[in-house]
Amino acid sequence: MAERLAGKVAVITGGGGGIGGAVAIDMAAEGAKVVVNDFGKDENGRSYADNIVEKIKEAKGTAVANYDSVSTMAGGANIINTAISNFGRIDILVNTAGFSRRGLTVDLSEEDWDSVIDVHLKGHFSCSKAAAIEMIKQKSGGRIINVSSAAGFMFFNYPLFGISYASAKAGVVGFTAKLSGELQEHGITVNALFPNARTRGFPEERPGAEPPEFVAPIVVYLATDDAENITGQFFSAGGGDVGIYTRPMQGTSMLMRKIGKWTLDELHQVIPRTVGGRPS
Repeated sequence: MAERLAGKVAVITGGGGGIGGAVAIDMAAEGAKVVVNDFGKDENGRSYADNIVEKIKEAKGTAVANYDSVSTMAGGANIINTAISNFGRIDILVNTAGFSRRGLTVDLSEEDWDSVIDVHLKGHFSCSKAAAIEMIKQKSGGRIINVSSAAGFMFFNYPLFGISYASAKAGVVGFTAKLSGELQEHGITVNALFPNARTRGFPEERPGAEPPEFVAPIVVYLATDDAENITGQFFSAGGGDVGIYTRPMQGTSMLMRKIGKWTLDELHQVIPRTVGGRPS
């Protein structure tokens, strides 16, 4: 094993299983010291985070568990502080913590909406802020890898993903784009992943959805020194596929221009020819 992450310290939120668990195991195998964050427990009452830490230690890796929720600023700070207090630094943050509330918008409660937004979107913020503060102080760069989803951009009703989940994952795209620009001068890269895998939360059979171990390698690669110049990018991974998305809002698919202000009559004539609608 090349141990491409030797000397690095990584924090994986939602690392007690699924994609986060696979990433934690692979990063430890590459020499990273890992903080496995997860507050969930299995049917026997054992912490998911402890299960992954045990697997890492059995493979002669180094890891500790953290049980805080990413959904509060204090929780995010505690998660990052676990890395600082145990290993003295933080080099890599992978934000995988999340879950979904399924159902239609008209049936979704405010509590369900808030719980998903808090874990996904606020969770990215709480942990990334705390990690960025430490990475900037260290003056040695860093890696932040976020997890979005194609669910945020599905223009059809796919019941597997609720609207709060889709909204949060779309928000992660904007969060990644902005944060990558803010942190670039510090040598800290920020990228996002659109994964397709079968996990505890999404066990259903889907085209291209293999076990989460298929997704982990691209995350580990983005954490290595070889990826130091890759930032503000959006990757997909699932099964044997790895893709790179074009950046959103980089140009328009069609631009209509005239001298002066458009009139409503003119728009009635032009728009139906491009995106549909009832022509005048």
